[in-house]
Amino acid sequence: MEKYETRNSNPETLHGVLHKIIYQNDENGYLIGLLKAQPQAGVKADGTTISIVGYMMQPREGDTYSVTGKWVTHAKYGKQFQFEQYEIHAPTSLHGIEEYLASGLIRGIGPAFASRIVKKFGTKTLEVLEKTPNRLLEVEGVGRKKLVMITEAASTMRAMQDVLAFLKSYDIGTSHAIKIFKAYGNGAVGVVQNNPYQLIQDISGIGFQIADSIAQKIGVEKESGYRLEAGIRFVLDEACRAAGHCYLPKEELIRRAAELLSVDEAKIERAAVSSIHNNFLVEEGERLFPFPLHEAEKESVRKLEQLLRKGTKPFSNEKLSLSLSHIERRHKIAFDIKQRDAILHAIQEPVTILTGGPGTGKTLCVNGIIELADELGVSYLLCAPTGRAAKRLADLTGREAKTIHRLLEYEPQSGLFRRDAESPLDCSLLIVDEMSMVDIQLFAALLAAVKPESQLVLVGDVDQLPSVGPGQVLRDLIESKKILTVRLDTIFRQAEQSSIILNSHRINQGEAPKFSADFQLIEETSQEEIQKKVVGLCSTILPQNFRYDAFEDIQVLSPMHQSLSGVRELNKALQHALNGHAKICWQGSERKFLHGDKVMQVKNNYDKDVFNGDIGRVAGVDKEEGVLLVNFYGRTIEYDFEHLDELTLAYAMTIHKSQGNEFKAVIVPLSTTHYIMLQRNLVYTAVTRARELLILVGETKALAIAVRNNDVRERNTMLKQRLVEML
Repeated sequence: MEKYETRNSNPETLHGVLHKIIYQNDENGYLIGLLKAQPQAGVKADGTTISIVGYMMQPREGDTYSVTGKWVTHAKYGKQFQFEQYEIHAPTSLHGIEEYLASGLIRGIGPAFASRIVKKFGTKTLEVLEKTPNRLLEVEGVGRKKLVMITEAASTMRAMQDVLAFLKSYDIGTSHAIKIFKAYGNGAVGVVQNNPYQLIQDISGIGFQIADSIAQKIGVEKESGYRLEAGIRFVLDEACRAAGHCYLPKEELIRRAAELLSVDEAKIERAAVSSIHNNFLVEEGERLFPFPLHEAEKESVRKLEQLLRKGTKPFSNEKLSLSLSHIERRHKIAFDIKQRDAILHAIQEPVTILTGGPGTGKTLCVNGIIELADELGVSYLLCAPTGRAAKRLADLTGREAKTIHRLLEYEPQSGLFRRDAESPLDCSLLIVDEMSMVDIQLFAALLAAVKPESQLVLVGDVDQLPSVGPGQVLRDLIESKKILTVRLDTIFRQAEQSSIILNSHRINQGEAPKFSADFQLIEETSQEEIQKKVVGLCSTILPQNFRYDAFEDIQVLSPMHQSLSGVRELNKALQHALNGHAKICWQGSERKFLHGDKVMQVKNNYDKDVFNGDIGRVAGVDKEEGVLLVNFYGRTIEYDFEHLDELTLAYAMTIHKSQGNEFKAVIVPLSTTHYIMLQRNLVYTAVTRARELLILVGETKALAIAVRNNDVRERNTMLKQRLVEML
């Protein structure tokens, strides 16, 4: 908590040049800087350099500002000027105007164009940009396309100032105003006026308390049905988002909402009835669902019932056995009984689940299913939830595999899939890999696009972590006992040579792993030493001793984001050690992207066809266009600078984010400071990401806690019960 002592409560205004940015938060605009104060009529200034703190949109060294606020004394840093409002002043000198334009603030104008524009228009440059932008066509190299880009960027800047001024009129702080503008642009005013609670859904860091504060400032009454319904939906949506639930018990939801809103439970219950009538909520017994999740569960069961109703395919046992024998002879393999069952069921049965741990032959079975389908002339499609998982499936099978979203032809503008019951997938057999990662809404969308006469094969390890999104689809399907399931539990002879595979099964059974050359524990207790050892392994030991590529072959997986051995700090340390001398492509206050950096997409971007968890490399930058270039699996994707929140460094990632991936060498920091995350399925998932080498760095005690802790966090779902009741 920052500690300040206010020296004077009367607001003052200072005018000057932002001399230096000491700290800047890219997400909320928080700034610590040095302002070189300049005299101005009616404005206090003493010509000295002043430490200023506050929130500012896209601050730039060298720009001139007026800042209004009060003097404070920080317990550690001393006298500072804490500003609540600011105004940027356009530069007036030729040099200042050129620097202003060359900064990249206006997309389409880099240093070269800035020089040409200022040379052409001189001190009238900014006036031309605002009032007669078409005159830019007089500048060499500016065509219609470039003109449109520049004028749109300049218009966005003016709109930004207007929106920020409007939000401030409702006492919305600059930090939140910046986030709101980034999310909605010119539409921010309408959203805030019409539905401030929408901010909760759309803007990271704005929870119910902030949205509620804004709502009350624009006149929403404390006990209005509008506010109560928004609070109820927030509590339910947060439970589904954070804990993976599909519903909450009615009594629990009403209690939580009443506590959040400081309103009697009876009034909350009446508001819940209204939400049900408005189709925001669905009541089923004593459970309350968000409407989309209730529909997803019901539709999934309905479609599964439809698929199962059609019965088996009419291939004779003799034909199937003969075809499978051909495959075994051709590839010089021998399927065991369970593997043969899985392959034959996949071709014959309407819906088949294939599950099992590493080394039990799931991939061999998938290849067997594909080969048998080829022999029989059965058309098929392959898919997986993420780009990385789809690429791995394609590599292992030698066939094309797509993400589920690409397969279903997702349309970002409408938020709908082109492939559905009206336009189903053109195949007789659909194979879905990494099913443990598929949440209930994606599963429902996938089922909708499967033709009633098609076969469906779901492949995944049910003992891994559940999906990030709501539901526990694979577990519910298996536990319902209504879907034919083949569980592979025999470890292949060649897999028995891998300590990683053997230990993953030991961990899954609650037994301590046995350490060896390819499954190691390096004992460290302090966070500093854990981080130091992880960095040393990635930068020196593994590349030199094992010839592993530090970027392509090695992956650090941490249970948590925070702490010195968490993802955030490890990424900073690893970037410095592995790529610190590379050219800076983009830099903010808290992070930077260097040429060659390993990065990860952190949200689905359907326009770019890049998905949450996809890993790429920074390929370059075009500062004039204002874009960062990133290579994902051979495709170069452009990111506008304002959308770089979709990317994060990926030298280290959370274990959850690693699902669907596989790496030659995996390093896992484990500390008792990660206590809340030390669970068996978490460590099991991390271990099963390693193909050749697994190194745990940390405390034996932390590993023992995780292996013993098999308390899987229960998710509120009804999929299993619905299947039992309907089928």
